[in-house]
Amino acid sequence: METTIRMVCLECSAPLDFTETWVDGELSDLLYEHPRATAGAWDHDPLPALADPADRSDQAWRHCDCCGIAAPRPQGFVNTWVPEPGRPVRLRLGDRTFDYSSPWSVCAACSAAIAEDDLKMLLLRNAEHGGLPASCTEEQREAGMALARELLLSFLAARPRRGAAF
Repeated sequence: METTIRMVCLECSAPLDFTETWVDGELSDLLYEHPRATAGAWDHDPLPALADPADRSDQAWRHCDCCGIAAPRPQGFVNTWVPEPGRPVRLRLGDRTFDYSSPWSVCAACSAAIAEDDLKMLLLRNAEHGGLPASCTEEQREAGMALARELLLSFLAARPRRGAAF
């Protein structure tokens, strides 16, 4: 079953990620979460609300969804990239499915890599700017990079197209 709900937090306007938990082939739980960010970035629980597809406020789009770099230029992000309809961007971990099918806000460098379908450059930028804590073990770092690779592969497989610049 494909879920195409786009939600934002009513309190801070940040776009929300969600996870689906499936038990015996049936959806048992849907949990909305703030996007991955530096520790302490979210001082509240998400208050989910339907997103306005035209809203690209600075509050909602503070980090590049590919590499994690914050505010890549004073004007904000260069582009949004939108997965092709019917091609969801998903990451499956055990019995949970994380959906990342909403438009992605992307910095100029990652936007160029997406246009070239350059997974290697996206992974290099993610490793450089992704913000893994220094206390991570090498095993944790490798696991994080494997998940980033799987997610970015899913994103590129969704044949994203360039959306509105902002």
